[in-house]
Amino acid sequence: MMIINLKDRFARTFLAGTIASIILYALNLFSYYILHFSNRRFINYSALMIFGREFNSLTEIIISSIAQIGFSSGLIIILSHLIFKEKAENYILKGLFIGFGSWFGIMSICYIIGIHKILVITKASATSFMTTSLIWGIIDAWLLHILDERYV
Repeated sequence: MMIINLKDRFARTFLAGTIASIILYALNLFSYYILHFSNRRFINYSALMIFGREFNSLTEIIISSIAQIGFSSGLIIILSHLIFKEKAENYILKGLFIGFGSWFGIMSICYIIGIHKILVITKASATSFMTTSLIWGIIDAWLLHILDERYV
C-alpha cells in the first residue's frame, strides 16, 4: 500500500512544501544560533500563538517546531494551488513571489494584532526572515517543478 501517491498534485505540493519548510526552519535556526544575525526564531511566534507566551520546555519547543513546519507546509499548499499550474513556467519568479508575499503578509498580520509588542523584532531579524522566506519560496517552487516534471 502506497502512503503517498506522487501522481496526485496535492501529494507533490505537500512533499515539496514540507521539505522546503524543514529547510526554512533550519535556515532560521542557523541565522539565530550560528550567525547571531536574528534575535527571533519562527518558533517564538508559534509558541506565542499556541501557549500565549514563549516556550519554557523541550516539549513546548517540539510542539512549536511541528506547528511552524506544519503552518509553512500548509501555506505552501494553499499558495501553490493558487499560483502554480501543472508544469508552470517562471517557477523561480513565482517562488520568489510566494516567499516575499508570505513574509510580508505574516509580518503585517503580526503587527496588526500586536505580536511585535510582545516579540520585538529588529531590522536584522526582519531581514533574516525575509531572506529565509525567499529561499523557502524558491526551494518549494524548484522542488515542485522537479516533482511535476517527473510525475506528470
